[in-house]
Amino acid sequence: MHFIKKSIILLLTSFVTTTLCAQTNIYYSDIDLFWKTFDRLHTVNDSAQQIQLIQTMYLDKGTKGLKELAHIRNWTPQKFQKSIFAHPDFWASVRPNTLKVKETRAGIEKLIAAYKKLYPSFKIPAIYFTIGYLGTGGTTTETEVLIGTEIGAADSTTNSMGLNPLLQGIFKDSKGILHVVAHELTHTQHKGGDMEDRVHSNLLGYCIAEGSCDFIAELLLQYPLKTPYIRYGKEHEKEIWQKFKQEMYGTELKDWLYNGVDLGYFVGYAICKSYYEHATDKAKAIDYIINLDNEQIAELDKFLAASRYMQ
Repeated sequence: MHFIKKSIILLLTSFVTTTLCAQTNIYYSDIDLFWKTFDRLHTVNDSAQQIQLIQTMYLDKGTKGLKELAHIRNWTPQKFQKSIFAHPDFWASVRPNTLKVKETRAGIEKLIAAYKKLYPSFKIPAIYFTIGYLGTGGTTTETEVLIGTEIGAADSTTNSMGLNPLLQGIFKDSKGILHVVAHELTHTQHKGGDMEDRVHSNLLGYCIAEGSCDFIAELLLQYPLKTPYIRYGKEHEKEIWQKFKQEMYGTELKDWLYNGVDLGYFVGYAICKSYYEHATDKAKAIDYIINLDNEQIAELDKFLAASRYMQ
């Protein structure tokens, strides 16, 4: 009996420890911290005092992830103050959505479990849900997913009047924040993290890096992605490919990526999907897609040829 009790205690201890370890990778505290600061700002009228409060109550007290994203994106308290008071209807309408994000832990842990099954070498990143001032939906390092929750949680019900049309389109077509997380998880497995701020590749490399994230997100979520660029891409695939082929060895991104239309995401997604579908060993295919060095031009050419895309 003593042995049985001891075994049960050990099992329970192991379970609790494992659960806590899994939970410590996901951080939501910046959401409440932002709204606490937001409410405090509306009790004072002096703009200089408001700016100081944003710095001391939010930016200084935030998580490691908040500080990291603030550094990467050059966030300033002045820009926060300007956005908060310039778009009151947006902030009021997006607030409930950001608070609901704290209910996504089970969904995220399911994604991580699916990723480990798909790719056993998956390195679990820390995931931080921060709030910015409509400047980024998020980015990654090799060890962190950094989400801009005010963009990631916004949807078609969010009041976007007066905002950039690009943001309005993103909100209208939102597929939920789990899709954002599923996409960003693969960036953390890429060498160097997110490709967006790097310069040592060509258009093809950038598109494969982004498209691989969408392709693997589709496998993790277990349903076809129906983003506007994927829908449009499938309807106009041949003409898109003819144009892309003429530009893929250049370094100009603006017509293909990070512009709201984002057809480069579709091209990269389609190439990765074609490679996977033609591969006989699916596990090796996933490993190759994730670990492809998108800054090595010869490797990109080899991958494209092996994908047999549009052949």
